[in-house]
Amino acid sequence: MQTSCVRLIKRQNGKSADLKVNERRVMNFEERVLQFIEKNKLMAPRQLIVVGVSGGADSMALLLALTALRHHLGIRLHVAHFNHRIRPSALNDERFVSDWCKWLNLPFTSARRKGKSLLHLSEDMARQMRFDFFKKTVQNLGAEGVALAHTKNDLAETVLMRMMRGSGLYGLRAILPGRMIQGVMFLHPLMGQTRFDVEKYLKEKKVPFCTDETNRLKIYERNKVRRSLLPYLAREYNPQIVNVLSDLAFIAADDYDFLASCVQKVSKKHMVISPKKAKMKLKGVKNLHPAILRLMLRGMVEGLTTDAAALHFEHIHALENMVKQKDYTAVDLPLGLKAFKSSNFFELSV
Repeated sequence: MQTSCVRLIKRQNGKSADLKVNERRVMNFEERVLQFIEKNKLMAPRQLIVVGVSGGADSMALLLALTALRHHLGIRLHVAHFNHRIRPSALNDERFVSDWCKWLNLPFTSARRKGKSLLHLSEDMARQMRFDFFKKTVQNLGAEGVALAHTKNDLAETVLMRMMRGSGLYGLRAILPGRMIQGVMFLHPLMGQTRFDVEKYLKEKKVPFCTDETNRLKIYERNKVRRSLLPYLAREYNPQIVNVLSDLAFIAADDYDFLASCVQKVSKKHMVISPKKAKMKLKGVKNLHPAILRLMLRGMVEGLTTDAAALHFEHIHALENMVKQKDYTAVDLPLGLKAFKSSNFFELSV
């Protein structure tokens, strides 16, 4: 059975004039996206960019905006869709995205979660599956990176989630405009746009989108923040809370970059990071400023995992104590990380 959004595509197929509604207002959105891309140097001419498209509002806006801007940017696009197979409508969403790619004449790659049917999937597991799929797709295509449709609202939600975990500057950066993870560049061209901007853009374009019913489930932390906490803060404290939190993320990113530049010279003298192990010389490290040492430890973690922000302050603080104190030799860590200390070296491995 087809979703209403798929049927609407077929009614619109071949009627490009229907999408060109009030170009002056629509271009405001696309121009802002272009400015964000250029300001943050996210893309360069002749690059092949994989676009992650779920079929939801944010990813459809990203797909349309990059399609409109690709000739100006001089880039090529390849659409990628991952089906987690945890809801009945997931197959319809996959077909929806596939139909749009045919209509836009864009190459399309999809994959589905293997195994038995599930009622729900943890946020971490779902994110890891998408990451593995995007990484494989980028490598197979020889692409420069993956563009994902995170907006300013997603950024604000992530900042709140990180604050509740006790994150420092590293975590408060939340979602960066562009970030290299395990050799794959992840790009976020819509980071300067709100969800309201996205929905307005799609409405003006008369473009449908699919709705993921799992976004209503309160079992997921992000859904609770999105549907309860953030609206409460906007209603009771500050209507501009999304902008305030996103500004906090940008400020934290700038401050972190400055500290990271100070750490870089020290790290070269004391650290070696390989894909499975990060090693630090202990001589001279104990006397470093705590901020420098913590960033060095963060750097070690970041070199070994896709989600270094999953470590809370208590984990980093425990690692710091392990480095400084002779009798502190064991730490329980998430993400499969293991810590080891000898008389001369401190090591992290996966």
